[in-house]
Amino acid sequence: MQAWTTAGQPETHPEPWGRPGAFTTFRVFADCKTPFLDQHLDRLLDSAKRLQLPWIPPLDEIHNRTSAYLDELSNEFSGLVRICLFEDLLGISDRSAISDGNPVEGWLIHHRRPDPLAKSTADKDLYGALSELEVEKEDWVIIDPKDNDIRETATSNLIFCSSNELLIPEKFILQGVVLRQMLPLLQQNFSVTRGAPKDSDLSTFDEILLCGSGRGVAPLNALSELGWNSSGNENFNQVRQLYDSLIEQACA
Repeated sequence: MQAWTTAGQPETHPEPWGRPGAFTTFRVFADCKTPFLDQHLDRLLDSAKRLQLPWIPPLDEIHNRTSAYLDELSNEFSGLVRICLFEDLLGISDRSAISDGNPVEGWLIHHRRPDPLAKSTADKDLYGALSELEVEKEDWVIIDPKDNDIRETATSNLIFCSSNELLIPEKFILQGVVLRQMLPLLQQNFSVTRGAPKDSDLSTFDEILLCGSGRGVAPLNALSELGWNSSGNENFNQVRQLYDSLIEQACA
């Protein structure tokens, strides 16, 4: 975990949640393979601009700091790296990817992102609440407090499955880097519709999948507060195979 001031001086990395800033988290595989890093950096800068941060370092500076940080990790490291842009600091940290592919128990959180297209460290109500869960096997499923539609989780995008038909939320969500890469493959292999279901619609879905940098593709086992339980793994197995192939190609 490292951080630098606007002048490039080393500084202690602060607790991010509740502090104004933007962030992105990307996957690192063995031999320092970093698929979709450029897309993550682009979204980080886009979030910073949307949040109107007073200091936004040039892309080259962020890329150089990130490359130097990755060089200090061992070749065997496989996990997640988070980059934070605060008002006066650039911070980078890493952790293991303990949730990759693991079945997930979902818990409802009534929440609406202030700006859904910006990944903001200030959103303590959402990201800070992850400390209440065992993230390797639990996640907050976001339900809009007014519209009652289910849009995403605190860590991932959602894919709602009914046989060969997939429903994927599109509006009022954080557009995930991994999902954007997966969409063409999903559209080639499934019938894909964009939209968010209401809480009362969940019984129509056989499976619900999570898709993101940390979880890769993972199955939601249950959302007990709404009486929903997964009825199989057929879609998960297919989508996970597409994801694994995508990562293999991106790391080649």
